[in-house]
Amino acid sequence: MKKIAFMFAAAAMFVACQEAPKTATPAQVDSIYNALKAEAQAQAEAIVPEFVLEEGAAAIDSAACIAKAEEAKAAIIAAADTTNEAFKAQFDAAVKAFEAALNAPVEAAK
Repeated sequence: MKKIAFMFAAAAMFVACQEAPKTATPAQVDSIYNALKAEAQAQAEAIVPEFVLEEGAAAIDSAACIAKAEEAKAAIIAAADTTNEAFKAQFDAAVKAFEAALNAPVEAAK
């Protein structure tokens, strides 16, 4: 009976002493999200070049050109929406990679 009790105590010690896997804190998750969102928006904004008005262009044409450019830019920024599945998959992969780096053995990080 003592042997069985000792075996249960030893097994409980092994389980209790085992280090739990580390997870990203909410602040770290938010940081990853904000970095991915800023990158997506920067890429979206870079798609639409700034319109350079030629000298002598009519004011009506210039205003229409600027309005059209702003509409296009708004549509592209909306395309960098963070609620779509592709962004969510990229975000989940980034969080998993971060948590894997947290749990990597110290020797592997060198």
